[in-house]
Amino acid sequence: MIAPSQPQTRIALTMTEVGLSVAGIIAAITPLLLWASWSEFVFYLVLSVGCGAFPVFVGLAHVRGRLMGEARSDRDILGLKGVRQRIADWDKLQEHDKGVRRKQFEIKGDARREFGFMMRVTIGLILAVAVVFLAVYLGFEVTYG
Repeated sequence: MIAPSQPQTRIALTMTEVGLSVAGIIAAITPLLLWASWSEFVFYLVLSVGCGAFPVFVGLAHVRGRLMGEARSDRDILGLKGVRQRIADWDKLQEHDKGVRRKQFEIKGDARREFGFMMRVTIGLILAVAVVFLAVYLGFEVTYG
């Protein structure tokens, strides 16, 4: 296995991630393109390209995993054991690391402040729009009413 720091692997990894991005974008816009297709031929063409994007995405994800050196057993097809192990490691880190716990509380506090700010801005915008609509309505009512 080539180390990810070598130029060949970095180029292959970059190309794989570009392919993943393109396949993901194609898969995401396929429903819109199906809705906007103007003929039966175009409909089936878009449908086949969109359906082909999913296996390409899955295949490139496996290639990326191999390039990154993620080893899986033959019995663990979906890679769930590795995911479960990472979740367990993350939970352990969250429980025992005081710095992580402090950072979580800081993030929660920041999220509360940000949410409060967003709510104040939203209410201000709603009130501003209501005042503008009321002024326009009253203007029409006085002029034409």
